[in-house]
Amino acid sequence: MNIRQKFITVLLLIGVVPMLVVSTASYLSISNSLRNKTVDQLNSTAIKQEQKINTFLQTRQEEVTKLANQYDLQVALLQYVATPDAAHKQTLDTILQNKKIEVPLMQSVFLTNLEGKVLASSSSVNSEVAKDIEGPKAGEETTVMVKNDPNDGFSKLYVTTLVSVNKQRTALLNVVFRTDELVAIVQDYTGLDETGETLVAADDNISLFPLRFNTEASLKTNISSLDLANMGNNTYKEALDYRGNTVLVVAHTIGLTDWKVATKIDKSEALAATITLRNGMIGFVIAVCIGIVVVALFLTRVFTRPIRELARVSESIGRGNFDVRAKLDRRDELGTLASSINGMGDNLSKMVGNIESQRMRLQVILDSTTETIFAIDEHANVILVNQAVKGLLQADPAALAGKNMRDLFAWQHGLQSFDVDYAADGVRTYSNLQYLDSTATRRYVKLIVARIQDKAAAGRAHAIVTIHDETSSHELENMKTDFVSMAAHELRTPLTAVRGYLEMVQYKQEHNDTQDVDTYVRQALKNVSDLGGLINNLLDVTRIERGTFMLTMEKVDIAASIARLVEDQRFAAEDKQLTLTRHGAERGCYVVGDPIALREVVNNLLSNAIKYTQPNGKVDISLAQKGESYSIEIKDTGIGIPAAGLKHLFTKFYRVHGGLDSGSTGTGLGLYIAKSIAERHQGSIKVVSEEGVGSTFTVTLPIYTEQRMADTRPNDETKEPTTVRRKRGWITKNITR
Repeated sequence: MNIRQKFITVLLLIGVVPMLVVSTASYLSISNSLRNKTVDQLNSTAIKQEQKINTFLQTRQEEVTKLANQYDLQVALLQYVATPDAAHKQTLDTILQNKKIEVPLMQSVFLTNLEGKVLASSSSVNSEVAKDIEGPKAGEETTVMVKNDPNDGFSKLYVTTLVSVNKQRTALLNVVFRTDELVAIVQDYTGLDETGETLVAADDNISLFPLRFNTEASLKTNISSLDLANMGNNTYKEALDYRGNTVLVVAHTIGLTDWKVATKIDKSEALAATITLRNGMIGFVIAVCIGIVVVALFLTRVFTRPIRELARVSESIGRGNFDVRAKLDRRDELGTLASSINGMGDNLSKMVGNIESQRMRLQVILDSTTETIFAIDEHANVILVNQAVKGLLQADPAALAGKNMRDLFAWQHGLQSFDVDYAADGVRTYSNLQYLDSTATRRYVKLIVARIQDKAAAGRAHAIVTIHDETSSHELENMKTDFVSMAAHELRTPLTAVRGYLEMVQYKQEHNDTQDVDTYVRQALKNVSDLGGLINNLLDVTRIERGTFMLTMEKVDIAASIARLVEDQRFAAEDKQLTLTRHGAERGCYVVGDPIALREVVNNLLSNAIKYTQPNGKVDISLAQKGESYSIEIKDTGIGIPAAGLKHLFTKFYRVHGGLDSGSTGTGLGLYIAKSIAERHQGSIKVVSEEGVGSTFTVTLPIYTEQRMADTRPNDETKEPTTVRRKRGWITKNITR
């Protein structure tokens, strides 16, 4: 919750809570007062109607009791009981009829024995109705009940009293009265407003008289929901009436009967004034709340605007925008705080600038270092790595963050799995470790793990791992060892032959035998020439690396040169039972180049194709123009080159098919020299090969133009005489793959 919300909440609590307390207390007081007034009014009405009903019933009971005690009725009844004949019955009927005529309110008068059998009547009486009339209970003399008259269907008042003759319970006198006056009393709604109503019910909770809102309700409507039987006099309750409306009801017991008279009124009408008051109070409270909120918003806007401005500036500084400043021209505490935040921004800007400068310098140092450097946490997860890792893992340094060193490097030592302890204290060095990179190339490294002694927090560098890639030096050492062995072998072979031929010449001279001496001398010279070519190849490698390798550039017909080379090699192909074919023009394809150097490049590739192709195989050489260059393609069906050897094929001293142990000859310099010559001619040499299928070497050379020819002359004029190149010599067999 922000300051504005808190301020509004406090103002609402201060302004609204007391008002709510006072308003609620006033509302409850007024509501209770109005409720009590309504209850008093209901009680007053109920008491009045109770008295009227009691007076009415008492008058009717007195009339019935007076008739029951009438002398002639008792004498006639005694005679009838003694002699129940028609004459005595007629006497009783006459007495009852006279009484009915005497009292017009009596609609019917009849006598029944104690079992409900009609003995005499003023008019015909339904025997079933007579049986349903309940006599006075023990200790009572008279009962009153309301029943429907089966003759006309109207409700009638039945007053029954016990007739005793000579103190003996003899019969029941039943008098039926109209209920018009009772209905008028019940339906007197004076003081009950629009929803007030009087109900009269016996123990069965059935309304005895018509209701205000249901004039047909007499002896039909159940009002048990009001539960009048359990209500005491002068008490009230809220209940649902027969309409389902909530009402306030007051009940009183009518003393002469088991009837309950109740007065009720709808709660909504009785408390209408409180509802209006409540709605007015709610509206007033809402208006006050709105006013408080409006005032609070205005005040908080005034007070919190500078605070929000300071928060905005602080948040911007926290996000790294150190140039933002708080613009508050105040002389209070907020102005002091703004000045402090601005000062903090200045200091942070300088500090972060220094840190960033140091980080950049450190990053430059790390990226310029040839060794691969990892910063790892206590779990050996990578935090930082320099650019040199691309040479080790062929991966983007940013993609390595969070990865574990054990997942990146599967170390081996002596071809056995080796586990590096990255959590060890101090500085530990692991030499002669090996692993396979993403290209399945075995690499040789020296690993240095330096533990950072400070207790670093989680997520910071725990150790520095430095990896020295010794693969090149390892390979170079192996190449030097192989070269020494191969050079010794290659030099010894012609030297041994020269020595043998010279010894034979010496022997012949000592014995004055000149036969075959010339042949021995020529063979010795040939081996000396081969030996010189091998030495020249070694010197050429040195010149290439020093940049002193000389070429004599001129206009060369590469097509004619290829045609002559094919004819020169045809005998060698036939000796191996190979099919040698040539495709392309025989002449007229000109390039700028050294004719001897270009001839030897093609000758060496063609010789290798013949050398490494099995009998009955094929060697094909083709010349074609592709764009601004000529493409020379030499394709064979030989033993091919393994995929692992392709990337090293043009490296000096490298030989694909083993060394001396496999019987392979040559120093492994030929393809290195060939590539260097092609590149000196602004061309290229490439190879596509599959082991067991064959190889295809492709040499590309730019087409001759006067401009290219002119571009080569200034450089040639400042270099060695062409006689150096002519005396160099070339030995095909030294190009070995």
